[in-house]
Amino acid sequence: MDKLPNFRFSFVFLWFVAAYLALVFAIFSVTFLSIAKQVTAQSQNFRLYAALPDSSVQIMDTIVKEDARAKIVADFFKDYDSPLQELAHSFIAVADKYNLDYRLLPAISMQESNGARRMINDSFNPFGYGIYGDKVLKFSSYEEAIERVGKGLRDDYLDQGLTTPDTIMAKYTPPALTKGGSWARGVSSFMIELR
Repeated sequence: MDKLPNFRFSFVFLWFVAAYLALVFAIFSVTFLSIAKQVTAQSQNFRLYAALPDSSVQIMDTIVKEDARAKIVADFFKDYDSPLQELAHSFIAVADKYNLDYRLLPAISMQESNGARRMINDSFNPFGYGIYGDKVLKFSSYEEAIERVGKGLRDDYLDQGLTTPDTIMAKYTPPALTKGGSWARGVSSFMIELR
């Protein structure tokens, strides 16, 4: 039992010694760090290089403004694997020339011929325009068809007050009226898809 009080005494003694040494070290550190020191400059024999660009280098950027409608029409026809996808700019140019909704001609071509995939051979008429029974209106190219049908829609339909797929259908394809207006619904659906 005599060893326990000696151990306690030794422990307390060591604690005071450690606390005293910590206090002395702290005072010495504060004193040493607070004294101002003079540093003399020494010459260094090295060079510092920076990898900076040449001052004559110019960074330029250009922004190309393009009508998104042509991309929309091209992507639309591409989704249906239509040969008309290469003619998207022609559709837009004709729509602008005759003040048509740019979606109308592509939508009619999809309704009438599945985008020129199902039409009368060598007619270049994906619009079914001027085709009644045995009578077939043929064009020399898709571009000619787009131009003629665009002008025909402006002159014979829109200028006459037929401005919606429903009203155009009555003159463009009267038999569709007896089928509940399926032509107008199809054209309208394709026009919505082209937004």
